[in-house]
Amino acid sequence: MATIVRTPSATWKAVIRKQGWPTTAKTFRTKRDADDWARRTEDEMVRGVYIERGASERLTLGVAL
Repeated sequence: MATIVRTPSATWKAVIRKQGWPTTAKTFRTKRDADDWARRTEDEMVRGVYIERGASERLTLGVAL
């Protein structure tokens, strides 16, 4: 089950804690985006196709080159 909270900077943070999977968190501008991401990510975990994308999303072109 995902926990969705409003941050002091007026954004929404979704945190997913699921047994057998790493804790995953992401910040969004709208609550609906956070809800959609959390639902989609939890579904991937249940189906066993979840891929941790955090490191690849932070990778910049300069570092990659």
